Amino acid sequence: MQGLTRRELLLAAACWNEVLHAQSFKYLDAATASEIEAIAEAILPGDQTPGAREAGVIWFIDGSLAGYDKDKQALYKKGLAETQARRTALFPASASIASLTPEQRIQLLQHIEKTEFFALVRRHTVLGFFGHPRYGGNRNGASVKLLGFKESMMYSPPFGYYDREAAAK
Repeated sequence: MQGLTRRELLLAAACWNEVLHAQSFKYLDAATASEIEAIAEAILPGDQTPGAREAGVIWFIDGSLAGYDKDKQALYKKGLAETQARRTALFPASASIASLTPEQRIQLLQHIEKTEFFALVRRHTVLGFFGHPRYGGNRNGASVKLLGFKESMMYSPPFGYYDREAAAK
């Protein structure tokens, strides 16, 4: 590696790290994932704490549809098509759900909130946000940050009311 500056070496290492951690979808295509991610972000938006996008909820949803919830693929396909039709009716100039403003997304979701599709996306969003990172979501402990939980390698009793009562005896 003669002739490389320290900066070039660090840049190459950063690029290699991105290649190693690049993911590809198991079921969703990129365009569909972008639309579903926009819905999930409207359900659990990020602000001072991470939201669905920062938590990587879309990866949980993709894994679910490729795995244990394979039977829900048709519901996602049909529900997203109906949602797109509703988006076009409400916002004729829009190109996609992802291109809507946050306020427009909320308005769109209010029109579909009683559908089976919305209930499933909401369920997957919450599971992906609060579930274990090994299932695809909750990246970088997003839910832990939202809850304000301090992770520790050791915890001390009392853990609950039962420990407090036992210690009082």
